[in-house]
Amino acid sequence: MDASANAAPIGEFGIGAHVCWVVDDAAGYTADAAALLEHGVRLGQRPIAFGPEHSAALAELDLEGLIRLDPYVAVLDGGSLDADTMLAMFREQSALAKSQGFSGLRVVADMDWTRPAQAGTASIVAFESLLDRLVHVLAATVVCAYRRSSFDADAVDAFLMVHPQQSGRADPPALRFVATGVDAWKLAGELDRAAATMIAAALAAAACAESDCVLDVSELSFVDVAGMRAIADTARAAGARIQLRGATAALRRYWRLAGFDDGLLESSPTEPGRSAATGPTG
Repeated sequence: MDASANAAPIGEFGIGAHVCWVVDDAAGYTADAAALLEHGVRLGQRPIAFGPEHSAALAELDLEGLIRLDPYVAVLDGGSLDADTMLAMFREQSALAKSQGFSGLRVVADMDWTRPAQAGTASIVAFESLLDRLVHVLAATVVCAYRRSSFDADAVDAFLMVHPQQSGRADPPALRFVATGVDAWKLAGELDRAAATMIAAALAAAACAESDCVLDVSELSFVDVAGMRAIADTARAAGARIQLRGATAALRRYWRLAGFDDGLLESSPTEPGRSAATGPTG
């Protein structure tokens, strides 16, 4: 993947962008967040800033019409991270913004708000995966700011994986899992044992949210047995229709040699007699 295609400067993200912003400069956060929000206003978007309720960064943001919100307090009522509740809030805010003449939402989220909820990395990855799809549907712009001082390097890598765009770090993640439509997702890059748990979390969220889940693996350049097992086991556990589309001949060969559910593989042009995937069978 080309790093330059994924690391746009602060303030230049358009409508429909879902961005992972890796924050190193805590002192410059407010100015950069303000620039992102102001850019959204110029695009006709309603500005919203997420952050911990009593954080200085949230209080220092000064923009006419800005909504300041701590989701942990105002949406989750001090409870654990619940993706459905959060996504419902995004839908409600988007509908309200459009009824008021805005084109949609521009959200800058200081993801430190998740810390009191004690949300683990896998829970945040699952939420961000579903949010990625919703950003498409709502034509919103959501920039999720992860501070290196709050999240360790492995967590930041996992969060980058489920965002199509990034800022604050030049090199892209080795693997990406992103939405390409309402029930379609793309898995691209290298899937190994180290990433298997997070991919399982993201795929489980996607599969449980749809009756049909199409996973484009045409840009999956490497996958080991642990990675294949994560996909197969997640499909079985979800009991949903998951179809792997665009699998290379090598992936098909190793998938079958490993004994994983052949029904998950979409028929290839060279296999005219095979039917489309019908979900897990064993």
